[in-house]
Amino acid sequence: MDWGHSLKIKVIIPVSTDKWDANVEADYKKLKRPETVIEFVHLKHGPEAIQSEYDEANVTPFVLEEVTRAVTHHHDVIIIYCFSDPALSAAREISTIPVLGIGESSQLFAMGLADRIGILATLEQSMPKIRRKLAARGFSSRFHSIHALNIPVLDYDQPEKVLKRALEVGSFMVKQDGAEALILGCGSLFNVKEHLQEALSVPVVAPGEVALKHAEMLFDLGLSQSKKSFMTPLPVRVH
Repeated sequence: MDWGHSLKIKVIIPVSTDKWDANVEADYKKLKRPETVIEFVHLKHGPEAIQSEYDEANVTPFVLEEVTRAVTHHHDVIIIYCFSDPALSAAREISTIPVLGIGESSQLFAMGLADRIGILATLEQSMPKIRRKLAARGFSSRFHSIHALNIPVLDYDQPEKVLKRALEVGSFMVKQDGAEALILGCGSLFNVKEHLQEALSVPVVAPGEVALKHAEMLFDLGLSQSKKSFMTPLPVRVH
């Protein structure tokens, strides 16, 4: 890494709506270091929300296009701003700079806070894919509770409804399932973390916040994903 310049991050919001752009930008503006420069972009094509493996597959080519642009335009770190981490491994294969998914970053961070972790998922339909990703990463034994808010992502702009449901679900996870820390299972759950922490007396991890600090740390330490793990794809003919 070139430490002679300010960190430049590209945040890819992998949905085809600008519904969340202002909230993400405001959140990151409060958290970032003064010298950190951030570019935000949402997709021109694809679904407006990612709630299934099918949605992830639909956004993959468009996410990879933005990853390629970020590398070409000399960004230092890329953040894929979705808890599902769509196209994360493929993005790391084609990128020469670090690529983070807010889901993976938050899961890694939470495992340093508690032994038994819970995830507040969006919908029941999203829970199986969360379990599959945890298993693939070798994290399953630490995640003892996954429950759904059962509120569609595009309805997260109703803060009172979302907070009420998050408190109900989070309370059950802590009191009945024994969760000792919680992760918000969507980057669009704004203004929820502090209320849950105060009410439930356990750490609550907001994935977007953790990914930003993860990005700054990687830049400071001069680290990126291993090309032994994420090898550059060999060229093949595509018909």
